[in-house]
Amino acid sequence: MIYLIIIQVLLASIAQIFFKKGVSGLGDVSFSLSGFWHLVIKIFQNGWLIIGIFLFGVSFLIYLVALSRFQLNIIYPIFVSAGIILIAIFSWFLFKESLSLVQIAGIVIVIFGIFLLSKT
Repeated sequence: MIYLIIIQVLLASIAQIFFKKGVSGLGDVSFSLSGFWHLVIKIFQNGWLIIGIFLFGVSFLIYLVALSRFQLNIIYPIFVSAGIILIAIFSWFLFKESLSLVQIAGIVIVIFGIFLLSKT
Protein backbone atom coordinates (compact mmCIF):
# COMPACT_ATOMS: atom_id res chain seq x y z
CA MET A 1 0.00 0.00 0.00
CA ILE A 2 2.87 2.39 0.64
CA TYR A 3 3.67 2.31 -3.08
CA LEU A 4 0.36 4.07 -3.75
CA ILE A 5 1.42 6.97 -1.56
CA ILE A 6 4.87 7.20 -3.15
CA ILE A 7 3.57 7.04 -6.73
CA GLN A 8 0.79 9.55 -6.09
CA VAL A 9 3.09 12.08 -4.44
CA LEU A 10 5.73 11.69 -7.15
CA LEU A 11 3.24 12.09 -10.00
CA ALA A 12 1.51 15.09 -8.43
CA SER A 13 4.85 16.76 -7.69
CA ILE A 14 6.24 16.10 -11.17
CA ALA A 15 2.99 17.47 -12.61
CA GLN A 16 3.57 20.70 -10.66
CA ILE A 17 7.07 20.96 -12.13
CA PHE A 18 5.62 20.52 -15.63
CA PHE A 19 3.02 23.21 -14.82
CA LYS A 20 5.76 25.61 -13.74
CA LYS A 21 7.86 24.89 -16.84
CA GLY A 22 4.83 25.24 -19.10
CA VAL A 23 3.50 28.43 -17.58
CA SER A 24 6.94 30.04 -17.72
CA GLY A 25 6.69 29.71 -21.51
CA LEU A 26 3.35 31.51 -21.57
CA GLY A 27 4.68 34.73 -20.09
CA ASP A 28 2.58 36.76 -17.68
CA VAL A 29 -0.68 34.85 -17.25
CA SER A 30 -3.75 36.68 -16.07
CA PHE A 31 -7.27 35.43 -15.69
CA SER A 32 -10.32 37.28 -16.87
CA LEU A 33 -13.68 36.19 -18.20
CA SER A 34 -13.04 37.90 -21.52
CA GLY A 35 -9.67 36.17 -21.99
CA PHE A 36 -10.74 32.77 -20.63
CA TRP A 37 -10.92 30.92 -23.96
CA HIS A 38 -7.71 32.49 -25.19
CA LEU A 39 -5.97 31.17 -22.07
CA VAL A 40 -7.50 27.70 -22.52
CA ILE A 41 -6.23 27.58 -26.11
CA LYS A 42 -2.74 28.63 -24.99
CA ILE A 43 -2.76 25.93 -22.32
CA PHE A 44 -3.65 23.17 -24.79
CA GLN A 45 -0.96 24.33 -27.21
CA ASN A 46 1.73 23.87 -24.56
CA GLY A 47 3.19 20.36 -24.33
CA TRP A 48 4.55 20.88 -20.82
CA LEU A 49 1.09 21.81 -19.53
CA ILE A 50 -0.62 18.93 -21.33
CA ILE A 51 1.82 16.42 -19.83
CA GLY A 52 1.34 18.07 -16.42
CA ILE A 53 -2.44 17.79 -16.73
CA PHE A 54 -2.13 14.13 -17.69
CA LEU A 55 0.21 13.33 -14.77
CA PHE A 56 -2.02 15.23 -12.37
CA GLY A 57 -5.03 13.26 -13.63
CA VAL A 58 -3.27 9.92 -13.09
CA SER A 59 -2.19 11.09 -9.64
CA PHE A 60 -5.83 11.98 -8.88
CA LEU A 61 -6.97 8.46 -9.82
CA ILE A 62 -4.30 6.91 -7.59
CA TYR A 63 -5.38 9.26 -4.80
CA LEU A 64 -8.95 7.94 -5.11
CA VAL A 65 -7.67 4.37 -4.77
CA ALA A 66 -5.63 5.38 -1.72
CA LEU A 67 -8.68 7.10 -0.19
CA SER A 68 -10.60 3.85 -0.42
CA ARG A 69 -7.89 2.09 1.62
CA PHE A 70 -6.64 4.67 4.14
CA GLN A 71 -8.15 7.15 6.59
CA LEU A 72 -8.55 10.63 5.10
CA ASN A 73 -7.19 12.34 8.22
CA ILE A 74 -3.92 10.45 7.75
CA ILE A 75 -3.51 10.13 4.00
CA TYR A 76 -4.30 13.71 2.96
CA PRO A 77 -1.78 15.39 5.28
CA ILE A 78 0.87 12.90 4.17
CA PHE A 79 0.18 13.56 0.47
CA VAL A 80 0.20 17.32 0.89
CA SER A 81 3.26 17.41 3.15
CA ALA A 82 5.32 15.05 1.04
CA GLY A 83 4.35 17.06 -2.04
CA ILE A 84 5.50 20.29 -0.39
CA ILE A 85 8.86 18.72 0.38
CA LEU A 86 9.39 17.32 -3.12
CA ILE A 87 8.30 20.49 -4.86
CA ALA A 88 10.58 22.61 -2.69
CA ILE A 89 13.53 20.37 -3.54
CA PHE A 90 12.67 20.11 -7.25
CA SER A 91 12.15 23.88 -7.49
CA TRP A 92 15.50 24.54 -5.85
CA PHE A 93 17.29 22.07 -8.08
CA LEU A 94 15.55 22.63 -11.44
CA PHE A 95 14.51 26.29 -11.33
CA LYS A 96 17.24 27.59 -9.01
CA GLU A 97 14.60 28.94 -6.62
CA SER A 98 16.00 29.87 -3.24
CA LEU A 99 15.49 27.96 0.00
CA SER A 100 16.18 29.90 3.19
CA LEU A 101 17.28 28.30 6.43
CA VAL A 102 13.80 28.89 7.83
CA GLN A 103 12.26 27.06 4.87
CA ILE A 104 14.72 24.18 5.27
CA ALA A 105 13.81 24.00 8.98
CA GLY A 106 10.15 23.89 7.95
CA ILE A 107 10.85 20.99 5.61
CA VAL A 108 12.57 19.10 8.43
CA ILE A 109 9.56 19.72 10.70
CA VAL A 110 7.19 18.53 7.97
CA ILE A 111 9.24 15.35 7.54
CA PHE A 112 8.92 14.74 11.28
CA GLY A 113 5.17 15.33 11.02
CA ILE A 114 4.85 12.79 8.19
CA PHE A 115 6.77 10.31 10.32
CA LEU A 116 4.37 10.84 13.22
CA LEU A 117 1.28 10.52 11.01
CA SER A 118 2.53 7.32 9.42
CA LYS A 119 2.98 5.68 12.84
CA THR A 120 -0.76 5.38 13.53
